Amino acid sequence: VGGDQGVVVTQGWKQAPLIEFAELVSTGPFGSMLHKSDYVSDGVPLINPTNIVDDAIVADTDKQVGTAALARLQSYVLRVGDVVVGRRGEIGRCAVVGVEEEGWVCGTGCFFVRPKPVLNSRFLAQLLRSPMYRDQLEQASTGATMKNMSNTALAGLPIAVPSPDEQRRIVAILDEAFEGIATAKANAEKNLQKARELFESVLDESLTMHGAGA
Repeated sequence: VGGDQGVVVTQGWKQAPLIEFAELVSTGPFGSMLHKSDYVSDGVPLINPTNIVDDAIVADTDKQVGTAALARLQSYVLRVGDVVVGRRGEIGRCAVVGVEEEGWVCGTGCFFVRPKPVLNSRFLAQLLRSPMYRDQLEQASTGATMKNMSNTALAGLPIAVPSPDEQRRIVAILDEAFEGIATAKANAEKNLQKARELFESVLDESLTMHGAGA
């Protein structure tokens, strides 16, 4: 499955530019719409690429906007199910807006996609993170020092999408697989910590005995 013209799409999947599956593909506000004086410590968080960590959204207490700025930025206020995509640096970095992040604001360094009902938000996020689609976005991005993706490149990205039921099934399989990987990683780290503690214990005992016999 893929978006290139030479790639065969599985029967039952629809292939089209991302914008055809979305109500909206929008760039965050221009920098001129935000000023340092707009930032407050107890306002509404902004989401920039640095706030997308391990496929989740993490607020920055130093980058929140107050009531006046929020009134100007209403077109960039996020809803549950929106997919926030970083447009600078690490191409393919994205996260799905959940209940806790509803009402937060898309920052200047991000896009946000508002999928139509035919496109599952979490399925879209997995597509954008996949090597094949990241490569396509990388090729469409510009900048030698730091990659910068355009709204046109993201909106025009050819994607292949199965039925909503099949999307949910695929997402469930991936969730289970990633949960297993996370558990295995946690167990490996726990075992590594135990091994280090055992080594330090043996080392301490050896040094103590050596000191006693000296």
